[in-house]
Amino acid sequence: MLRLLHLLLVLLTLAAYLPPLVNPATFWPISTLGLIAPVLWFALLFFGCYWLWQRDKTVLLSLITLLLGWDMISGAFAVSPSIPSATLGLDVASLNGHGFQPQAGEDRSAFYQDVASYMKALGSDINLMQEFQVRPDRSKDLMEQIQQKTGHEYIYREAGGPLVVSSRYPLKNAQVNYFSNRANGYLMVDVETPKGMVRLFNVHLQTNAISRLADEVTSSGDLREKSTWQKVKTMFGRYGRSNRVRTEQAAEILAAVKKSPYPVILAGDFNDVPTSYLYRQFRTELQDAHLVAGWGLGTTYQGLLPGLRIDYILPSYGLNVYDFDRVSCPFSDHRAVRVHISLPQ
Repeated sequence: MLRLLHLLLVLLTLAAYLPPLVNPATFWPISTLGLIAPVLWFALLFFGCYWLWQRDKTVLLSLITLLLGWDMISGAFAVSPSIPSATLGLDVASLNGHGFQPQAGEDRSAFYQDVASYMKALGSDINLMQEFQVRPDRSKDLMEQIQQKTGHEYIYREAGGPLVVSSRYPLKNAQVNYFSNRANGYLMVDVETPKGMVRLFNVHLQTNAISRLADEVTSSGDLREKSTWQKVKTMFGRYGRSNRVRTEQAAEILAAVKKSPYPVILAGDFNDVPTSYLYRQFRTELQDAHLVAGWGLGTTYQGLLPGLRIDYILPSYGLNVYDFDRVSCPFSDHRAVRVHISLPQ
């Protein structure tokens, strides 16, 4: 029985290697396997240790299966060497602020001050924010607080839009493109740094709309109940269909990246994992700061669904990456991601 379970696990793991290779527009259900790939790897590792303890040659089946997916595994787990800090460069942070909304009954003015203090503590030259407060009166107050605390003189945001960039350095040639739902899109802007121009992309891709279901399943779901499995099925269905939309959005953004006359720093909330097709497409043009200077799985989503890395900073390959880290955020279900980038002389 144990050998049969191991064989089924091997077959499922091999199938989970397909999402980066199969465009969701062709067959979106395969993309859902990317969500469970890390769990499958750990399960295979457990089986491998068991067979090794038993001195059973079946351990080779686990080992070979893991080696076949090494390219995918190395894109999900960072095992970067220790990198010395660069003294001169650009500190960039990205955060999905989850609407920058106070809790019910919380004083809004005090909350905005706390948000501004958090953004200041990031210590970045440039902050890219997604899901910013969209009500005109409140967004103005919040932006003023952040600007005052961080000392960022330059800000770009389309009126009423949820994408914002604030910077110590001048911003030029800004352009924002929202997709049909207006909640997702990308903002392009050039930054005039002391070492030359850099083009920023602040990105927020199609939302999965599975957070509530995931919280219900992980907190109170009973695997013996049919309703729990129905929720799981709904979650995977929503993820797969939204993955197809995100892949189309990513293609549009990548086309804009390729046209950039300057080095690029693309950051934001992809709503997708490193085992996805769209992540593989971005990596053809850009490096992943977490893989260069981070460590481990690099989870950025703080909800009950564990192990999700969906927020990224992706610089051009010509830029040097240092000191990547993640910063927990008390008012969002995302962590901020932050990196120091050394610009070419």
